[in-house]
Amino acid sequence: MRRRFKIFRRILCALLVALAVIFGPYLTSRALSPFRVVSSYEVTPSVDATPTEPTAPLRVACYNIAHGRGLAQDNWSGGTPDERIQRLNDIAELLKTLDADVVILNEVDFDASWSNHVNQAEFLAEAAGYPYVAEQRNLDFRMLWRTWKFGNAVLSRHPITRSEVIDSPGFSNAETLLAGKKRGLACTIDWHGQGIRILASHLSHRSESLRSRSIDLLIAPPDLPTIIAGDLNSTPTGFPRSKPSEDHGNAIDKIDASGLFARRPVDPPTDLAELTFHAEKPINVIDWIMITHDLAFEDYRVIDSLLSDHRPIVADLILSPEQ
Repeated sequence: MRRRFKIFRRILCALLVALAVIFGPYLTSRALSPFRVVSSYEVTPSVDATPTEPTAPLRVACYNIAHGRGLAQDNWSGGTPDERIQRLNDIAELLKTLDADVVILNEVDFDASWSNHVNQAEFLAEAAGYPYVAEQRNLDFRMLWRTWKFGNAVLSRHPITRSEVIDSPGFSNAETLLAGKKRGLACTIDWHGQGIRILASHLSHRSESLRSRSIDLLIAPPDLPTIIAGDLNSTPTGFPRSKPSEDHGNAIDKIDASGLFARRPVDPPTDLAELTFHAEKPINVIDWIMITHDLAFEDYRVIDSLLSDHRPIVADLILSPEQ
């Protein structure tokens, strides 16, 4: 009887050790995730990071870099480690060409197995000349030897004085608890003494209803000139592939109805060059830069690039005459 008990105890101990090995990293990562959902830091760029002159427009770029996988169909098929690093270098070269003061990035890996644990925000900031970085994690967990930590980032040539999470609604409580959810990143930058609020967001691809409910957190009357930028996964009524929801309306329509923001393009595009997704065969506009009326568009353009399935967009902004 005693021998059977010893055998049972050994089996139980082995089982507990196995469970700790399998689920310990996961439980630890999920327990820590609320404390690292947002972070900001400075890097030393490898290229000149001199901000533009105070009289120059504020140039803002927005780019969903698709985890650095390029045009691959899934995140595990983005090429060898060397090919992924080369793609990041190519994206950095593109960012240098765009010469933006602020870059909003979506689908950025901070520590993900499929991109070989490279912090892509930090990599691009150093390589493209952005000393100030803010990160916000959507998913943050580890299972055995694999990690999933990614979300949104803001790279800036101007100091980031504040950063916080925009806690958007999740698709389900269970998914949010077990893995995370799409959120947003709110940053304030010091643009030559003028505070500018950046709301970097990547809204859910699953339903227009969820996107529309998420918009409610972005359209409160602002106390600073404010920019909404990111892959919003939504197009307004009348645009190609617009998908209104029955219960909460259309996300972009809701922003328009608030009267707080202006956007480009205003009218449905008549040229494929104005569409942002898919980069290879563009069908709609789902990536946006929207501004409060104390700012004004001086220029806006979509950049033709195949480094991601999204095309980057760039806007030159000025303070409106009233400011």
